[in-house]
Amino acid sequence: VHPSVRIGREIPGDKSTLLGLFVSSDPDTEPIEKGEIIAQVPWDLMIHPGNKYHHETFFSCRALKNIVEELKLGDQSKLAPYVRYLLTQNLDGIPGYWSEPAQEFFSFVLDDALPPFEEKWRHDYAMKWIKNCGGDPDIDPLERKAYFLAMSRDEDTLMVPIYDMANHSNDADKLNTLSYKPTSPGDFFQFVAARKILPGEQIYNSYNRCNYCSDADFELCETFSWNRTPDLFLEFGFVEDFPQTWRFEYEIDSSDDDDDGDDYPQISVTAFCLDKNKESGQLEVYWEGDDDELGDGDDVEFLMEHLVRISDLRKKKLEFEDKFVWRNGDGKYDTALPEELDYFGETLQLNGKMTTSEWDAIWQYCNALILALGAAILSLADEVSLDESDYNLVLEMSNFTSDTDNSNHEEL
Repeated sequence: VHPSVRIGREIPGDKSTLLGLFVSSDPDTEPIEKGEIIAQVPWDLMIHPGNKYHHETFFSCRALKNIVEELKLGDQSKLAPYVRYLLTQNLDGIPGYWSEPAQEFFSFVLDDALPPFEEKWRHDYAMKWIKNCGGDPDIDPLERKAYFLAMSRDEDTLMVPIYDMANHSNDADKLNTLSYKPTSPGDFFQFVAARKILPGEQIYNSYNRCNYCSDADFELCETFSWNRTPDLFLEFGFVEDFPQTWRFEYEIDSSDDDDDGDDYPQISVTAFCLDKNKESGQLEVYWEGDDDELGDGDDVEFLMEHLVRISDLRKKKLEFEDKFVWRNGDGKYDTALPEELDYFGETLQLNGKMTTSEWDAIWQYCNALILALGAAILSLADEVSLDESDYNLVLEMSNFTSDTDNSNHEEL
């Protein structure tokens, strides 16, 4: 590990601030120069799939089983300090790890129409670990924790100490590292400075480097990630800062009176990048694709429908919270009685309550959804001749301020 690296809180001693990697701000600390190694981790200090490791394999049952074994060994593991660290990690932000009441409410919010789609997170553990890897069908708590630790902290099939403590950013001014996986079993993992990192700066990694909205030098991309902002939320349990990348899908009516009667649903896709101008603070929407793929009236109708729906949900947030959130603060779930609430004629019923951390994570994501939906609609205002009343409604629901740029609809 580079001698200038500090591992700890963003503000030393303040547990409310982020835990991560930093360049120490102590006197006489040297900056980490471009190309210098931040951390070089030997093969024997990682949790890995052994000889089954392959540089281009992104999921491994063997790797997961090895994580389970190390966690069960605990202090007897040869990697005991790293194992102790892993066992203390809070996974409450990850939808697949949530309690049943939290998952039910999140599904209700997404309405089987918005990302992340349920098949990607609600049954992922049962399908991948229990069915494909032969995990315990009785849902062993340690196996479950190992699975979600791997989902949220591994580098493909490797669990890498030190490296996995770096926080995420795709902000070109913040992202300051590159990583290099072992090319074969037994090799080192290297974490390298992509530019000069000054004392006091945080050391950032990208969890979806070289994605659709990336401003990275693609010659420096060892791997590509197609994960978007909703995917990062379901895998890591947080909503990334700007830039963000969003993709919405919905069925469109493709029926034709003159066809043979074989009607198949057609899927319309609307995808864009959402960024904040660093000088003006204005939000900017960049639509993916060519000129003819810019969002249209159908997209606005879909986006508006769900913006209105989730904004209405947010108005009842306190009422929902009173019914569905566990208040004792000890992390246990109250499953004694089902709770239900009328929502515009529809009865929402949950078999118990969720934790405060689960509730907060749901609304962190909902607020990001509202912002993204609203920004996308307003970026198309001229294109679809959005009337003034709808325009003002979107402004109000999205909590936009007067310094928000709602006119930028450039195409990538």
